[in-house]
Amino acid sequence: MVTLRVSPEDAIRQLMDRIEAINTIPRTPQGIEYYDFIRWCSKTWQVADAIYGSDDPHAEELRTMTLQNCACDAHMKAVILAGAYQDRLLGFIREIEDGMAGAGTHQ
Repeated sequence: MVTLRVSPEDAIRQLMDRIEAINTIPRTPQGIEYYDFIRWCSKTWQVADAIYGSDDPHAEELRTMTLQNCACDAHMKAVILAGAYQDRLLGFIREIEDGMAGAGTHQ
């Protein structure tokens, strides 16, 4: 069972908010705006820190999923990473829901 600093329901809501926020990142013909994606990442890291704590592997994992540097194809790499972030955040939600089910607090 994962240790949370907030209620499971609040953690799920916050993670879903970050997933939904992916769709607000401006799109270009080449992908999504690189610096807007980095801002989204920064806010997502802050949410993970609030949910898990900055020293938790969940928060650290998200920090390691970043673009190495600004390159010509950064817009397309940002699209790929946004999908990876979404998948990982959904995995965090499933993990929380499984913990709730195991604790008998979730149907």
